[in-house]
Amino acid sequence: MWTDVLPLLLFFGFYKWKGIYAATGSAIAAGIFGAIYRYRKEGKIEPLPLFTLALIVVLGGLTIYLKDPRFLIWKPTVAYTATALFFALSCRAGQTPMLERLLGSSLKLAPAQWRSGTWAYVGYFFFAALLNLAVGYSVSLDLWVKYKVFGTIVLSMTFMVGHTMWLSGKQLPEAAEAAETVAEAVVSEP
Repeated sequence: MWTDVLPLLLFFGFYKWKGIYAATGSAIAAGIFGAIYRYRKEGKIEPLPLFTLALIVVLGGLTIYLKDPRFLIWKPTVAYTATALFFALSCRAGQTPMLERLLGSSLKLAPAQWRSGTWAYVGYFFFAALLNLAVGYSVSLDLWVKYKVFGTIVLSMTFMVGHTMWLSGKQLPEAAEAAETVAEAVVSEP
């Protein structure tokens, strides 16, 4: 979790202290150090975080080199779009939907529900990609930075928590009964 949030907070701090180009440099450095940390801890880096790192290095590098923050504004949009496509591809016949891979140990759903839940994430990521561009090109850079750092966190958490709660209500009957039994046991303990 901190490897996702800390770079955003560093970015915001450097932005307020030294401006967009120092903030972009800090985001690149934090991304590289985060990747090294993940690799040392897990022995590998998953494709999506590696792609995101490549985006910040390339688009952030172009932002610094060309002194043009528009490249940085495009980074979240490209990342959200790639994530949406990655989730969509997991819904192909014979594939395990991405949401089932991520939450399958916690929730017991029918295959069609995993698929429709994954499509909901596809829609969310495409929405977030378009919203980033709308905000990035219609407000000041200062307001976009605040949106990027704080607004996207709130937006993402709101969607994820709400969607997970909705999915929890769609669990298969035997999973729901097991969850109720556990909840009753926790409540009845002295």
